[in-house]
Order: sequence, then C-alpha cells, then structure tokens
Amino acid sequence: MPVSRAQVLSYIKQNPDRPLKIRELSRALHVDDHDYNTFRRLIRQMAGDGVIIKLRNNRYGASGAQNLITGRLSVHSGGYGLLAREDDGPDLFIGTPRLGTALHGDKVVVRMTKNAAGSNRPEGELVRILQRAEQTVVGTFFSDGHDAHVTSDDPRIPLEVYIPQDATKGAKNGQKVVAKIQNWEHINTPPPGHVAEILGDPDAPGIETLILIKKHGLPLEFPPHVEEAAQAILNTIPPEEIARRRDIRDTVCVTIDPYDARDHDDAISLDVLPDATYQLGIHIADVSYFVTEGSPLDHEAIARGTSVYLPDRVIPMLPEHLSAGVCSLRPNEDRLALSVFVHIHLNGDIIDTQIAETVIRSHERLSYENVQRVLDNHADAPQTNAYPFADMLHRMEKLRQHLTIKRQERGAIDFDLPEPHIVLNDKGHPIDIRPTPRLNSHRLIEEFMLLANEVVAQYMADKGVPILYRVHASPDLEKLATFAMLAAAFGHRLPKPERMGPSDIQRILESLQGERIGRVLNGRLLRSMKKALYTPKNIGHFGLACDTYTHFTSPIRRYPDLITHRIVRDTINNADTPESLARRNKRLPDIGELSTQREIAAQKADWDAIKLMQVIFLEDKLGEHFAATIIDVRPMGFFIELDDILIEGLVHVKTLADDYYVYHELQGALIGERTGTTYQLGDAVDVQLARVDRQRLLIDFELVSHASLRKRSTRPPKRGFDKNTKNTRRGRKRR
Repeated sequence: MPVSRAQVLSYIKQNPDRPLKIRELSRALHVDDHDYNTFRRLIRQMAGDGVIIKLRNNRYGASGAQNLITGRLSVHSGGYGLLAREDDGPDLFIGTPRLGTALHGDKVVVRMTKNAAGSNRPEGELVRILQRAEQTVVGTFFSDGHDAHVTSDDPRIPLEVYIPQDATKGAKNGQKVVAKIQNWEHINTPPPGHVAEILGDPDAPGIETLILIKKHGLPLEFPPHVEEAAQAILNTIPPEEIARRRDIRDTVCVTIDPYDARDHDDAISLDVLPDATYQLGIHIADVSYFVTEGSPLDHEAIARGTSVYLPDRVIPMLPEHLSAGVCSLRPNEDRLALSVFVHIHLNGDIIDTQIAETVIRSHERLSYENVQRVLDNHADAPQTNAYPFADMLHRMEKLRQHLTIKRQERGAIDFDLPEPHIVLNDKGHPIDIRPTPRLNSHRLIEEFMLLANEVVAQYMADKGVPILYRVHASPDLEKLATFAMLAAAFGHRLPKPERMGPSDIQRILESLQGERIGRVLNGRLLRSMKKALYTPKNIGHFGLACDTYTHFTSPIRRYPDLITHRIVRDTINNADTPESLARRNKRLPDIGELSTQREIAAQKADWDAIKLMQVIFLEDKLGEHFAATIIDVRPMGFFIELDDILIEGLVHVKTLADDYYVYHELQGALIGERTGTTYQLGDAVDVQLARVDRQRLLIDFELVSHASLRKRSTRPPKRGFDKNTKNTRRGRKRR
C-alpha cells in the first residue's frame, strides 16, 4: 500500500535531527519502486503545504525542527511582520529587513533566531515562501512614456510594481489600477507585473470602496457562464414539484428584514392550535433546489463562501436573479422552502418538531421598524403594513421572550455590543454615524432562527448523518485568566478560569450593565473568546451553551447553510447512497475550512469598509473636540471611542508630554512615573481630532482634558510592582 501523509509525518517527527532526501525517506519507509513517483509527489505536496519543510541539500524535516516555523504572515503598516504560527505558538516578530520578498498574507517558513530587543516576543527571519496570498497590488499608475510602475496604496505591501509599456492596458497617469505581480524573486529589484484592471480616477464616486474591495480580493462580477446558468433558471415552479411538497401557501407567514433588504431568506408563521399550544413555522428559502451540487452556480458559491455586506453595497454569493429573484421569499409569490415546524407551549417548552419540504407564499414583506411599532403599540402602528398581523406578532413576541429566558437560563452569552449604522447620501458619502438600535423585532427573528438551527442540527445528529456544524470552542484559559485579573482591578471577582462556564460569563456581563467600564470590559471579554468555525466534528457551541448547532437559515448568503439544506433534503427523501455519503464526508472538512476562511475575509472587509467611512466622515472635522471613553490601553498609547458616534482612534503616548508613562497590563492603564497620573480603561476624556489617513485607515486624536484624573499614589509606583509593565516613552531620560 502507498505510504500515507500520517506515516511520513510520524517518521520525520520521530527523527527530528536526521533530515533526509526523498530517496532516503523512501528507503526508510520501505516504499516500493513502482510507488516512488507517487511518494515523491506526496513529499513535495506536504512541503508545499508546510506540513514538512525542505531544508538545505534537498533534505526534508519536520516543521519546528532546527527552529523552523511555518505560518501565515501578517505585515503591519509600520513595515514589520508577525507570523501566526500553525503550531499555535506565540506570534513571531519579523523585522522589515528580514521579510525578504514575502508579502502580507503569504504562507511562509521562518527561522526563529532570538527574542526581539527589549521584548519577550520571539524574532525570526524569512526562509521560504510556501504560498503567495497577494498576487495583485492595488495602487496608482505612473508612466513617463518609457518606464511605468504602480505604487501600492496598501502600507502593508510597500511595493512599486514595474509595468512594461505593452502591459499597461491603456492606464493613464494617476489612475487607480489593479496590477498583477509576476514571479518576484529578488528583493533588490522591483517585482515585474502587468495592469490587470483599471478602477478609475482617484476622485470618482465610490472609488475608495472599490479599491478596498480589490485589496481584499473580493469578486464583484460573476463569470459569464455563471450568469448564464442563473438566467436559465425559470421563475415558475414546475407543477410536479409543487405536488411533491407540503403545500402551505394558505398559511399566514411574513418576512421581517431591514427596510432596504433585497434578499429574503426566511419567513415565519405562528398558528394557535385547538389545545392552545402553538405551531411555530420557520420557513427558509430552498436554494438547494436551484443550486445543485457540482453546477457552475455551486462552484461559484463555494468559492465566494458568503455574501459580503459593506456600508454602500452588497457583494452577493449568488447572482441577483437567484438572490433577489427566484430564491427570495418575496410577498405574494409562490416559493420553495425547507420549513421547520415547532409544536410548542407558550412558555417555550417544545412538544415536537418536524422538517419538511414546502411551497409557501409570503403574505407581506415587513421591516424591523414597522414590526417594532406594532409591538410597542405605537400611535402610528395602524398606518404600517405590519398592523394587519398585529395579533400574530404580539403572540410571537411573548413566545420569543420565553425562549430568550430559557436560553439565558442554560447559560447562553449575549454580548449585545452596539454596531455603527452609517448613513450615506445619494453619492455614497457618509453624513452620519450612529449606534444601530437593537429592537425586540430583531431579537424575535434572531431567537426563531437560533431555534431552527438547533432543531435541524439535532435532527441530523439523531439520524447520524454528517453535516457542517457551527462550533465554538471553550475560551483559552490563559486569556480568561488575564481578563479575570483585569476585571479584578475594577472590583469584579470572577470564578477561576477552569471553572468558568457560559452562565458565569453571562452573569459577568449582567453585572457590568450600567457601569461606564461595563461596555469596555464587555468588549475585552468578547476578544478573549475563540472564533466560531464550520466543521463536521461537533464539539458544541460554547457561546450559545448548546451541544449541537448548525447554520441552516441563510442559504442565499452563506454556503454552509446551502450545503446543510442539500444534506437535509437528501435525508428527508432517503436519497443518500453509500457512495454519496463517502464523497460528502471526504469533502466536508475542506468545505468547512474554506467557509470559515471566507467568513473571516468578509468580516475583515466589512471592518475596513466601516473604518474607511469613519475616516471619510471625519476628514472635514480636523481640530474639532469630542467627548470619548478610553476603550483599550497599549504601550503605544490608548484607544478611545467617541461617545454616541462609535468611532475609534488612538491617542499616541508621544503626545502625552507631561510625564514618562509606563504601561501596566493587569490594570489596563498608563501611569506616569513622576506624577502618578493614570489613563485607564473606562476613563472619560475630551479629545481633539489630529489626523486621518484614508490609505492606512488611521484616526489619531490628541488629549484635551481628562475627566477622570486619578493617581495611584502621591509617588510613582515602584518598579516591578506589576510584572506586566513596559516603558512607553523611549529616549527620554529617567529622573
């Protein structure tokens, strides 16, 4: 039998001081001659993946041997790099001169050399680039008629790409373009490339968001063959498909979404049964009927992974003909759905559940705001399109409240952090930024979708059919311990990290309500949590205090939901075969990993787009004063958030010229050595806008006044009273 990856890795790890050539490895592992070519490809593939490392003289060793570390490179705007290690060790610092030709996002091998001067952080240098992440540069085109180049707009990729005159694509001086890099090998020569796309003039409306989209590598247009496949799908449902499904078109159901939503994944219904119990219906658009496995639409959907929602546009996972058309649960149109029926008491106790393929007809498209007017019995509620459904909506809200209580009682965590709502004018320019209200109408939909996801996950687990679970691991104990020490500095005692469960964390959040420091600690606690993932291995969902959870309710905009629909339909119809199950089981881990990566990429693009809008909003406000709260403290200074505007920025320590400030991590504070002046998490400050930078997405402030001037003592703290301290003003002599 051919040698497996696991056998190769096991042998190499058992012999870390004896790197071997491929032929020597084949002999050691008793590879037959006729399997040698296959074995050689395996070794090279493992080296390309970073599982093992190619050393000098074509020898191969284990990742981590000879101080070699594999990971993903993140380049800071200051020019240095940090390696996120695959072995989950601490980040590896890489100084600018030691980055070589590596770019932000590359998968690389780095040799650990020593600790950076004055720091406990390990330091390293580039050995090899395993996989390029950035093949393109978004920047400004320049040409003098002979030589042309593109200067990167991304400070993390400080490059000038050389463009031959026959590869400019007609770009003009000053235009924003996308340049594709070709085989950059030597740090002393500019990378060669060609103009792949002309974005437009730098002052064109929407150009900044377009540049950001290209920087993140997000696809805008669908390939022609994908659009053709979408347009080939008819708007009408075949009569035989309607006849095959449960027909609930007479059931009163509605969609509840943002007022400007174009795609509608879900509709809800609530029927009162003769025994005064309820049948709650959660009806999800059956995208899997239209997007079949292996089709062009499926290939494009899995590559995109998710729709991306930016302040001024949506980049959909599926073409508009599907996302806003035949799949969307538009009112008064027949639509295919997968429905979760929950027979339930008013108090939230579930009697029975059922999942069925259905054909539905939404009775109305409601907005969160109009539903909230009805729930509040607002004076203008009768004028809204939600009012005819008032009785049903009020019953739904009572049921929602009981479901929320039950979820909280089992320990589910609700961070409830406000998000910025960006108001744009007709030119796409931000004119206002305010907190997004979280209404009970939002909670109603959230609670019902959570319930549907749990029901489907449990149904599939009971059937023993593998699916993609949405899992959330327990927090890292070290991070929880750090947070516990920080919370203790503000008078909040927490259980030991190893004893801290979701219910304990929820109690912490409740105890912080109403305190100025509450929201700050809330955010710090959230950052100590691990990232939720998609995987066929079910480890439960810590944040929801749920043993079995999946994503099922958004198949128009999330690929994991789409594939879950596919599996559920096959299970309902007994359509699985041993061959199809084996094929799917083999693919699910890779699909889960890719879906997680695409979700993270979409989140980063969203964060950057929001930051861009915040920068643009503030550009004409230089010198203005704002009330703010300190939300994070670092050695470089403290980050503040403007009160009521939800815009963050930095007050750099170099602007605090009255003292030499020392960073105290466990107290979340900068403390002046001479005066004892303290800048601490939660403090109220007045700040002045000093600088904004579109390219770097930076917002800097200067301190005007400190409303919470506090001193730890009349004398500066003794050196060493907090082992987590760091000098923050270099070059200034001690007194």
